[in-house]
Amino acid sequence: MKPLILRLEHLKALVSPLSAFFLGTALTCCAYALLTSYLSLKMAQNGISTGTAGLVLSAYYAGYVLAALSAYHIINKAGHIRAFSSYISIFSALVLMHFYSQNPLFWGILRLFEGYCLGSAMMCLESWLNTRANNDNRGTIMSLYMITTYLGSSLGQLLLNIPTQNGVTIYVTVSVLFSIALVPVSLTALPTPDITVYRSMSLSRLYKVSPEGVVGCVVSGIFVGIFYTLGPIYTANNGLSVEQTSLFMFFGVLGGMFAQLPVGRLSDRTDRRFVMLWICGVLFLTAPWTQYFIHEGHTAVAVSAFVLGCGTFVLYPICVSHVNDKIADAERVRASGLLILLQSLGMIGGPVLISMLMQHFGDLSFVLAYSVFAGLFILFALHFITFHPRVNYINVTPTDPMPTAPTHVFHELAHNDTLLDKAKELFQIKKH
Repeated sequence: MKPLILRLEHLKALVSPLSAFFLGTALTCCAYALLTSYLSLKMAQNGISTGTAGLVLSAYYAGYVLAALSAYHIINKAGHIRAFSSYISIFSALVLMHFYSQNPLFWGILRLFEGYCLGSAMMCLESWLNTRANNDNRGTIMSLYMITTYLGSSLGQLLLNIPTQNGVTIYVTVSVLFSIALVPVSLTALPTPDITVYRSMSLSRLYKVSPEGVVGCVVSGIFVGIFYTLGPIYTANNGLSVEQTSLFMFFGVLGGMFAQLPVGRLSDRTDRRFVMLWICGVLFLTAPWTQYFIHEGHTAVAVSAFVLGCGTFVLYPICVSHVNDKIADAERVRASGLLILLQSLGMIGGPVLISMLMQHFGDLSFVLAYSVFAGLFILFALHFITFHPRVNYINVTPTDPMPTAPTHVFHELAHNDTLLDKAKELFQIKKH
Protein backbone atom coordinates (compact mmCIF):
# COMPACT_ATOMS: atom_id res chain seq x y z
CA MET A 1 0.00 0.00 0.00
CA LYS A 2 1.28 3.47 -0.90
CA PRO A 3 1.93 5.71 2.12
CA LEU A 4 -0.50 8.57 2.61
CA ILE A 5 2.17 10.97 3.87
CA LEU A 6 4.40 12.34 1.13
CA ARG A 7 8.01 12.60 2.26
CA LEU A 8 9.88 15.84 1.68
CA GLU A 9 12.45 14.29 -0.66
CA HIS A 10 9.69 12.73 -2.76
CA LEU A 11 7.85 16.05 -2.89
CA LYS A 12 11.04 17.82 -4.00
CA ALA A 13 11.59 15.21 -6.71
CA LEU A 14 8.11 15.88 -8.07
CA VAL A 15 8.28 19.68 -7.88
CA SER A 16 11.82 20.40 -9.13
CA PRO A 17 11.31 19.46 -12.81
CA LEU A 18 8.03 21.41 -12.84
CA SER A 19 9.15 24.56 -10.99
CA ALA A 20 9.16 26.88 -14.03
CA PHE A 21 5.81 25.47 -15.11
CA PHE A 22 4.30 26.12 -11.68
CA LEU A 23 5.73 29.66 -11.47
CA GLY A 24 4.13 30.65 -14.76
CA THR A 25 0.86 29.10 -13.63
CA ALA A 26 0.92 31.00 -10.32
CA LEU A 27 1.49 34.38 -11.98
CA THR A 28 -1.27 33.72 -14.52
CA CYS A 29 -3.78 32.82 -11.81
CA CYS A 30 -2.79 35.78 -9.66
CA ALA A 31 -3.56 38.15 -12.54
CA TYR A 32 -6.82 36.38 -13.41
CA ALA A 33 -8.15 36.39 -9.84
CA LEU A 34 -7.31 40.06 -9.30
CA LEU A 35 -9.08 41.10 -12.50
CA THR A 36 -12.20 39.00 -11.86
CA SER A 37 -12.73 40.21 -8.29
CA TYR A 38 -12.05 43.83 -9.20
CA LEU A 39 -14.57 43.80 -12.05
CA SER A 40 -17.17 42.21 -9.78
CA LEU A 41 -16.71 44.89 -7.11
CA LYS A 42 -16.55 47.69 -9.70
CA MET A 43 -19.92 46.73 -11.17
CA ALA A 44 -21.46 46.57 -7.69
CA GLN A 45 -20.09 50.06 -6.94
CA ASN A 46 -21.46 51.35 -10.26
CA GLY A 47 -24.98 50.22 -9.33
CA ILE A 48 -25.21 47.47 -11.93
CA SER A 49 -27.81 44.86 -10.93
CA THR A 50 -26.71 41.47 -9.64
CA GLY A 51 -28.31 39.72 -12.63
CA THR A 52 -26.51 41.91 -15.17
CA ALA A 53 -23.20 41.53 -13.34
CA GLY A 54 -23.64 37.76 -13.34
CA LEU A 55 -24.22 37.77 -17.11
CA VAL A 56 -21.19 39.98 -17.79
CA LEU A 57 -18.85 37.92 -15.65
CA SER A 58 -20.22 34.64 -17.02
CA ALA A 59 -19.29 35.72 -20.55
CA TYR A 60 -15.76 34.88 -19.45
CA TYR A 61 -16.74 31.23 -19.12
CA ALA A 62 -18.50 31.29 -22.48
CA GLY A 63 -15.05 32.06 -23.85
CA TYR A 64 -13.83 28.99 -21.98
CA VAL A 65 -16.38 26.93 -23.91
CA LEU A 66 -15.16 28.28 -27.25
CA ALA A 67 -11.59 27.48 -26.23
CA ALA A 68 -12.50 23.92 -25.31
CA LEU A 69 -14.17 23.41 -28.68
CA SER A 70 -11.47 24.84 -30.93
CA ALA A 71 -8.15 25.63 -29.22
CA TYR A 72 -6.81 22.08 -29.48
CA HIS A 73 -6.34 22.61 -33.23
CA ILE A 74 -3.89 25.46 -32.59
CA ILE A 75 -2.14 23.65 -29.74
CA ASN A 76 -1.54 20.55 -31.87
CA LYS A 77 -0.31 22.71 -34.74
CA ALA A 78 1.89 25.25 -32.94
CA GLY A 79 2.96 23.33 -29.85
CA HIS A 80 2.22 23.94 -26.19
CA ILE A 81 4.80 26.66 -25.47
CA ARG A 82 4.05 28.88 -28.47
CA ALA A 83 0.30 28.48 -28.05
CA PHE A 84 0.48 29.38 -24.34
CA SER A 85 2.64 32.45 -25.03
CA SER A 86 0.30 33.69 -27.76
CA TYR A 87 -2.86 33.38 -25.70
CA ILE A 88 -1.44 35.05 -22.59
CA SER A 89 -0.04 37.93 -24.69
CA ILE A 90 -3.49 38.59 -26.13
CA PHE A 91 -5.06 38.44 -22.66
CA SER A 92 -2.55 41.02 -21.41
CA ALA A 93 -3.68 43.40 -24.15
CA LEU A 94 -7.39 42.78 -23.53
CA VAL A 95 -7.02 43.75 -19.87
CA LEU A 96 -5.91 47.26 -20.78
CA MET A 97 -8.94 47.68 -23.07
CA HIS A 98 -11.17 47.94 -19.97
CA PHE A 99 -9.96 51.57 -19.83
CA TYR A 100 -11.96 52.41 -22.96
CA SER A 101 -15.43 52.05 -21.47
CA GLN A 102 -17.36 50.81 -18.43
CA ASN A 103 -20.36 49.77 -20.51
CA PRO A 104 -21.55 46.30 -19.36
CA LEU A 105 -21.96 45.09 -22.96
CA PHE A 106 -18.41 46.13 -23.85
CA TRP A 107 -17.06 44.45 -20.72
CA GLY A 108 -19.03 41.32 -21.58
CA ILE A 109 -17.36 41.17 -24.99
CA LEU A 110 -13.93 41.63 -23.42
CA ARG A 111 -14.70 38.90 -20.89
CA LEU A 112 -15.66 36.55 -23.72
CA PHE A 113 -12.28 36.94 -25.42
CA GLU A 114 -10.44 36.84 -22.09
CA GLY A 115 -12.12 33.56 -21.28
CA TYR A 116 -11.11 32.13 -24.65
CA CYS A 117 -7.48 33.09 -24.12
CA LEU A 118 -7.17 31.78 -20.57
CA GLY A 119 -9.18 28.64 -21.33
CA SER A 120 -6.79 27.85 -24.17
CA ALA A 121 -3.76 28.55 -21.98
CA MET A 122 -5.10 26.28 -19.23
CA MET A 123 -5.67 23.54 -21.81
CA CYS A 124 -2.00 23.82 -22.75
CA LEU A 125 -0.89 23.56 -19.13
CA GLU A 126 -3.18 20.73 -18.00
CA SER A 127 -2.61 18.45 -20.99
CA TRP A 128 1.12 19.10 -20.71
CA LEU A 129 1.11 18.27 -17.01
CA ASN A 130 -0.88 15.05 -17.41
CA THR A 131 1.64 13.67 -19.89
CA ARG A 132 4.27 14.04 -17.14
CA ALA A 133 2.20 12.10 -14.60
CA ASN A 134 1.26 8.44 -14.20
CA ASN A 135 -1.57 6.69 -12.40
CA ASP A 136 0.45 6.35 -9.18
CA ASN A 137 1.20 10.07 -8.75
CA ARG A 138 -1.35 11.89 -10.90
CA GLY A 139 -3.51 12.93 -7.95
CA THR A 140 -0.47 14.33 -6.14
CA ILE A 141 0.86 16.18 -9.19
CA MET A 142 -2.56 17.62 -9.99
CA SER A 143 -2.90 18.71 -6.36
CA LEU A 144 0.45 20.51 -6.59
CA TYR A 145 -0.75 22.18 -9.78
CA MET A 146 -3.95 23.29 -8.07
CA ILE A 147 -2.02 24.51 -5.02
CA THR A 148 -0.04 26.68 -7.40
CA THR A 149 -3.17 28.05 -9.04
CA TYR A 150 -4.87 28.83 -5.75
CA LEU A 151 -1.76 30.31 -4.19
CA GLY A 152 -1.60 32.67 -7.14
CA SER A 153 -5.33 33.36 -6.84
CA SER A 154 -5.01 34.08 -3.11
CA LEU A 155 -2.29 36.63 -3.74
CA GLY A 156 -4.47 38.15 -6.44
CA GLN A 157 -7.29 38.67 -3.93
CA LEU A 158 -4.92 40.48 -1.55
CA LEU A 159 -3.86 42.82 -4.36
CA LEU A 160 -7.43 44.18 -4.36
CA ASN A 161 -6.27 46.46 -1.53
CA ILE A 162 -3.82 48.31 -3.82
CA PRO A 163 -4.78 52.02 -3.94
CA THR A 164 -6.03 52.83 -7.42
CA GLN A 165 -7.42 55.77 -9.36
CA ASN A 166 -10.33 54.60 -11.55
CA GLY A 167 -8.78 51.14 -11.74
CA VAL A 168 -5.61 52.26 -13.53
CA THR A 169 -3.21 50.61 -11.08
CA ILE A 170 -5.24 47.38 -11.01
CA TYR A 171 -5.40 47.01 -14.78
CA VAL A 172 -1.71 47.77 -15.24
CA THR A 173 -0.77 45.32 -12.47
CA VAL A 174 -2.84 42.57 -14.10
CA SER A 175 -1.22 43.19 -17.49
CA VAL A 176 2.28 43.17 -15.99
CA LEU A 177 1.63 39.88 -14.18
CA PHE A 178 0.44 38.22 -17.38
CA SER A 179 3.50 39.44 -19.26
CA ILE A 180 5.92 38.14 -16.60
CA ALA A 181 4.11 34.76 -16.56
CA LEU A 182 5.31 34.14 -20.11
CA VAL A 183 8.98 34.09 -19.14
CA PRO A 184 9.33 30.87 -17.08
CA VAL A 185 7.04 28.85 -19.36
CA SER A 186 8.75 30.06 -22.53
CA LEU A 187 12.23 29.29 -21.17
CA THR A 188 11.44 25.97 -19.45
CA ALA A 189 13.59 22.93 -20.22
CA LEU A 190 10.63 20.62 -19.51
CA PRO A 191 9.96 18.44 -22.58
CA THR A 192 6.71 19.30 -24.33
CA PRO A 193 4.21 16.65 -25.44
CA ASP A 194 4.64 15.08 -28.87
CA ILE A 195 2.19 17.01 -31.07
CA THR A 196 2.79 14.68 -34.03
CA VAL A 197 0.75 11.97 -32.28
CA TYR A 198 -2.88 13.00 -31.79
CA ARG A 199 -6.08 11.07 -31.22
CA SER A 200 -9.52 12.63 -31.10
CA MET A 201 -12.06 11.84 -28.39
CA SER A 202 -15.82 12.34 -28.26
CA LEU A 203 -17.78 13.47 -25.23
CA SER A 204 -19.73 10.20 -25.25
CA ARG A 205 -16.51 8.18 -25.03
CA LEU A 206 -15.25 10.44 -22.25
CA TYR A 207 -18.48 9.83 -20.33
CA LYS A 208 -18.16 6.09 -20.90
CA VAL A 209 -14.61 6.17 -19.55
CA SER A 210 -15.53 8.11 -16.40
CA PRO A 211 -19.14 9.23 -15.82
CA GLU A 212 -18.29 10.46 -12.32
CA GLY A 213 -15.37 12.49 -13.67
CA VAL A 214 -17.49 14.06 -16.40
CA VAL A 215 -20.40 15.05 -14.16
CA GLY A 216 -18.00 16.04 -11.39
CA CYS A 217 -16.32 18.57 -13.69
CA VAL A 218 -19.69 20.24 -14.35
CA VAL A 219 -20.50 20.39 -10.63
CA SER A 220 -17.01 21.69 -9.89
CA GLY A 221 -17.55 24.43 -12.45
CA ILE A 222 -20.74 25.48 -10.67
CA PHE A 223 -18.96 25.65 -7.31
CA VAL A 224 -15.94 27.57 -8.59
CA GLY A 225 -17.98 29.84 -10.86
CA ILE A 226 -20.37 31.07 -8.19
CA PHE A 227 -17.54 31.52 -5.69
CA TYR A 228 -15.43 33.72 -7.95
CA THR A 229 -18.21 35.69 -9.66
CA LEU A 230 -20.84 35.91 -6.92
CA GLY A 231 -18.69 35.62 -3.79
CA PRO A 232 -17.79 39.34 -3.73
CA ILE A 233 -21.40 40.27 -4.52
CA TYR A 234 -22.65 37.95 -1.77
CA THR A 235 -20.38 39.52 0.84
CA ALA A 236 -21.14 43.07 -0.30
CA ASN A 237 -24.90 42.42 -0.10
CA ASN A 238 -24.40 41.13 3.45
CA GLY A 239 -22.82 44.43 4.49
CA LEU A 240 -19.17 43.39 4.46
CA SER A 241 -16.53 46.01 3.64
CA VAL A 242 -14.03 45.75 0.80
CA GLU A 243 -11.45 44.61 3.36
CA GLN A 244 -13.75 41.84 4.63
CA THR A 245 -14.62 40.82 1.07
CA SER A 246 -10.93 40.52 0.31
CA LEU A 247 -10.54 38.43 3.48
CA PHE A 248 -13.43 36.14 2.51
CA MET A 249 -12.09 35.53 -1.00
CA PHE A 250 -8.51 35.08 0.24
CA PHE A 251 -9.35 32.48 2.89
CA GLY A 252 -11.74 30.68 0.54
CA VAL A 253 -8.99 30.13 -1.99
CA LEU A 254 -6.49 29.44 0.80
CA GLY A 255 -8.74 26.66 2.12
CA GLY A 256 -8.81 25.06 -1.30
CA MET A 257 -5.04 25.31 -1.52
CA PHE A 258 -4.39 23.65 1.85
CA ALA A 259 -6.81 20.79 1.14
CA GLN A 260 -5.22 19.93 -2.22
CA LEU A 261 -2.18 17.88 -1.23
CA PRO A 262 -3.74 15.58 1.39
CA VAL A 263 -6.81 14.99 -0.78
CA GLY A 264 -4.70 14.43 -3.90
CA ARG A 265 -2.41 12.04 -2.05
CA LEU A 266 -5.43 10.19 -0.66
CA SER A 267 -6.86 9.80 -4.16
CA ASP A 268 -3.62 8.10 -5.28
CA ARG A 269 -4.10 5.32 -2.76
CA THR A 270 -7.85 4.71 -2.95
CA ASP A 271 -10.73 4.84 -5.40
CA ARG A 272 -10.94 8.45 -6.58
CA ARG A 273 -14.73 8.16 -6.77
CA PHE A 274 -14.95 7.78 -2.98
CA VAL A 275 -12.81 10.90 -2.59
CA MET A 276 -15.30 12.79 -4.78
CA LEU A 277 -18.11 11.64 -2.48
CA TRP A 278 -16.28 12.81 0.64
CA ILE A 279 -15.64 16.23 -0.88
CA CYS A 280 -19.30 16.76 -1.77
CA GLY A 281 -20.35 15.43 1.63
CA VAL A 282 -18.32 18.15 3.34
CA LEU A 283 -19.93 20.86 1.20
CA PHE A 284 -23.42 19.44 1.68
CA LEU A 285 -23.11 19.63 5.46
CA THR A 286 -21.11 22.83 5.99
CA ALA A 287 -22.06 25.33 3.24
CA PRO A 288 -25.36 26.56 4.79
CA TRP A 289 -23.54 27.57 7.99
CA THR A 290 -21.64 30.23 6.02
CA GLN A 291 -24.72 32.47 6.09
CA TYR A 292 -24.57 32.52 9.91
CA PHE A 293 -20.82 32.86 10.46
CA ILE A 294 -20.33 35.62 7.89
CA HIS A 295 -21.94 38.10 10.30
CA GLU A 296 -19.84 37.12 13.33
CA GLY A 297 -16.67 39.14 12.76
CA HIS A 298 -13.39 38.81 10.88
CA THR A 299 -12.37 35.47 12.38
CA ALA A 300 -15.72 33.84 11.63
CA VAL A 301 -15.63 35.18 8.07
CA ALA A 302 -12.17 33.71 7.56
CA VAL A 303 -13.07 30.29 9.04
CA SER A 304 -16.33 29.93 7.11
CA ALA A 305 -14.64 30.92 3.85
CA PHE A 306 -11.76 28.51 4.54
CA VAL A 307 -14.11 25.54 5.02
CA LEU A 308 -16.16 26.50 1.96
CA GLY A 309 -12.98 26.72 -0.10
CA CYS A 310 -11.79 23.29 1.07
CA GLY A 311 -14.75 21.69 -0.68
CA THR A 312 -15.10 24.09 -3.59
CA PHE A 313 -11.65 23.79 -5.09
CA VAL A 314 -10.59 20.16 -4.62
CA LEU A 315 -13.25 18.40 -6.71
CA TYR A 316 -11.96 19.35 -10.17
CA PRO A 317 -8.41 17.92 -9.93
CA ILE A 318 -9.73 14.60 -8.61
CA CYS A 319 -12.19 14.39 -11.52
CA VAL A 320 -9.44 15.24 -14.02
CA SER A 321 -7.13 12.64 -12.47
CA HIS A 322 -9.85 10.00 -12.62
CA VAL A 323 -10.38 10.62 -16.33
CA ASN A 324 -6.69 10.81 -17.21
CA ASP A 325 -6.01 7.51 -15.43
CA LYS A 326 -7.91 5.82 -18.24
CA ILE A 327 -6.76 7.51 -21.44
CA ALA A 328 -3.60 7.58 -23.56
CA ASP A 329 -1.18 10.48 -24.04
CA ALA A 330 -2.41 11.01 -27.60
CA GLU A 331 -5.90 11.75 -26.23
CA ARG A 332 -4.91 14.19 -23.50
CA VAL A 333 -5.13 17.50 -25.39
CA ARG A 334 -8.64 16.74 -26.63
CA ALA A 335 -9.67 15.29 -23.26
CA SER A 336 -8.37 18.40 -21.48
CA GLY A 337 -10.46 20.52 -23.83
CA LEU A 338 -13.58 18.49 -23.10
CA LEU A 339 -13.00 18.64 -19.34
CA ILE A 340 -12.52 22.40 -19.54
CA LEU A 341 -15.70 22.56 -21.63
CA LEU A 342 -17.64 20.67 -18.99
CA GLN A 343 -16.32 22.83 -16.18
CA SER A 344 -17.07 25.94 -18.24
CA LEU A 345 -20.69 24.87 -18.69
CA GLY A 346 -20.96 24.79 -14.92
CA MET A 347 -19.15 28.11 -14.61
CA ILE A 348 -21.59 29.71 -17.05
CA GLY A 349 -24.82 28.15 -15.85
CA GLY A 350 -24.04 28.34 -12.14
CA PRO A 351 -23.50 32.10 -11.77
CA VAL A 352 -26.36 32.96 -14.14
CA LEU A 353 -28.86 30.72 -12.33
CA ILE A 354 -27.73 31.53 -8.80
CA SER A 355 -27.48 35.28 -9.45
CA MET A 356 -31.11 35.25 -10.58
CA LEU A 357 -32.11 33.29 -7.48
CA MET A 358 -30.16 35.70 -5.27
CA GLN A 359 -31.91 38.65 -6.89
CA HIS A 360 -35.39 37.19 -6.31
CA PHE A 361 -35.02 35.07 -3.15
CA GLY A 362 -32.09 36.61 -1.31
CA ASP A 363 -28.46 35.87 -0.60
CA LEU A 364 -29.19 32.55 1.12
CA SER A 365 -29.44 31.09 -2.39
CA PHE A 366 -25.65 31.43 -2.68
CA VAL A 367 -24.84 28.97 0.11
CA LEU A 368 -27.82 26.67 -0.48
CA ALA A 369 -26.62 26.12 -4.05
CA TYR A 370 -23.55 24.33 -2.71
CA SER A 371 -25.64 21.90 -0.66
CA VAL A 372 -28.13 21.21 -3.46
CA PHE A 373 -25.58 20.45 -6.18
CA ALA A 374 -23.33 18.52 -3.80
CA GLY A 375 -26.30 16.38 -2.77
CA LEU A 376 -27.28 15.68 -6.38
CA PHE A 377 -23.75 14.59 -7.23
CA ILE A 378 -23.63 12.28 -4.20
CA LEU A 379 -26.77 10.51 -5.43
CA PHE A 380 -25.38 10.24 -8.97
CA ALA A 381 -22.00 8.90 -7.87
CA LEU A 382 -23.53 6.42 -5.42
CA HIS A 383 -25.62 5.00 -8.25
CA PHE A 384 -22.56 4.30 -10.41
CA ILE A 385 -20.44 3.03 -7.54
CA THR A 386 -23.22 0.63 -6.55
CA PHE A 387 -24.18 -0.66 -9.99
CA HIS A 388 -20.86 -0.22 -11.82
CA PRO A 389 -18.09 -1.71 -9.65
CA ARG A 390 -14.60 -0.36 -9.92
CA VAL A 391 -12.48 -1.73 -12.78
CA ASN A 392 -8.72 -2.08 -12.26
CA TYR A 393 -7.46 -0.16 -15.28
CA ILE A 394 -3.84 -0.46 -16.32
CA ASN A 395 -1.72 2.55 -17.20
CA VAL A 396 -2.56 2.96 -20.87
CA THR A 397 0.12 5.55 -21.59
CA PRO A 398 1.93 4.20 -24.67
CA THR A 399 5.71 3.93 -24.69
CA ASP A 400 5.84 4.41 -28.47
CA PRO A 401 3.45 6.21 -30.81
CA MET A 402 1.19 4.08 -32.95
CA PRO A 403 2.23 3.98 -36.62
CA THR A 404 0.36 6.36 -38.89
CA ALA A 405 1.19 4.39 -42.06
CA PRO A 406 1.05 0.65 -42.93
CA THR A 407 4.11 -1.31 -41.77
CA HIS A 408 6.11 -3.83 -43.80
CA VAL A 409 4.33 -6.63 -41.92
CA PHE A 410 0.98 -5.30 -43.08
CA HIS A 411 2.18 -5.18 -46.68
CA GLU A 412 3.39 -8.79 -46.49
CA LEU A 413 0.07 -9.94 -45.09
CA ALA A 414 -1.86 -7.97 -47.68
CA HIS A 415 0.04 -9.68 -50.51
CA ASN A 416 -0.29 -13.17 -49.03
CA ASP A 417 -3.55 -14.43 -50.54
CA THR A 418 -3.71 -17.48 -48.28
CA LEU A 419 -3.49 -15.48 -45.05
CA LEU A 420 -5.88 -12.87 -46.38
CA ASP A 421 -8.45 -15.52 -47.32
CA LYS A 422 -8.15 -17.12 -43.89
CA ALA A 423 -8.70 -13.74 -42.26
CA LYS A 424 -11.82 -13.16 -44.36
CA GLU A 425 -13.18 -16.59 -43.40
CA LEU A 426 -12.59 -15.93 -39.71
CA PHE A 427 -14.27 -12.53 -40.01
CA GLN A 428 -17.36 -14.07 -41.62
CA ILE A 429 -17.56 -16.78 -38.94
CA LYS A 430 -17.22 -14.15 -36.19
CA LYS A 431 -19.82 -11.94 -37.86
CA HIS A 432 -22.43 -14.71 -37.98
